[in-house]
Amino acid sequence: MVPPTPGHEVRIEDGRFTTAVCSCGWQSAGRRNRATARAEARDHALLYADGTALSAEPVAPSSEPVAPPPQVPALPDRADA
Repeated sequence: MVPPTPGHEVRIEDGRFTTAVCSCGWQSAGRRNRATARAEARDHALLYADGTALSAEPVAPSSEPVAPPPQVPALPDRADA
């Protein structure tokens, strides 16, 4: 788990490439597409919004059996004329 961090202030730097830079020291890759750089900045800010990183740890499987998917009837063959 990532230790609590101060608020993350992310800004966009425009130049030949657009880069997102955070007050924590994080920096995105340079992007030609400004929308991609903005999305990465938004994602970083959301990820650390409360001072902790979201966990990507797997969830323990449920002990309940999983129902099989419903059967889909096969489509009849078409006779091409």
